[in-house]
Amino acid sequence: MDDSTLEKFMVFQIADYSLCLPIRDVLKVVNFTTEIKREMKTMGLVQLGKHTIKVWDLHQQLGDGSLPHQSPNQRFLVIIRPRDSELWGIFVDDLPNLVELPEDMMRPIPKSYRQASVLEMISHAAVIPNEASTQKIFLLDLQQVGALTP
Repeated sequence: MDDSTLEKFMVFQIADYSLCLPIRDVLKVVNFTTEIKREMKTMGLVQLGKHTIKVWDLHQQLGDGSLPHQSPNQRFLVIIRPRDSELWGIFVDDLPNLVELPEDMMRPIPKSYRQASVLEMISHAAVIPNEASTQKIFLLDLQQVGALTP
């Protein structure tokens, strides 16, 4: 094993993409309940305890076009707090996984490639070899996601 530092990432699935965030940006993962579904349908905001959370629907930007309240597969809400910002939520298709990757495995995506709609939201990518195939994981750029979502 090499001496590179391991970083922890929360990896989750949206549409056909494996996305991740540094674990330091993730506060909590909660079940997608009927109450959250109702609040999302009417406001795009969710009330959890004393916190009001704006929800990002990345499914529309990532190509499958379904809304969180229409898809039975979206069962979890990842609560994040980008540095010096309010709370945000991201709907994900399955329970996220915690993954440790060597720091140097996350490669920056050149700005020239980040002009395509999907690539605008990501800053880095990692390719992880598995027994049967390889998995591509994309690091979300929270500032860009915030700028691209209403």
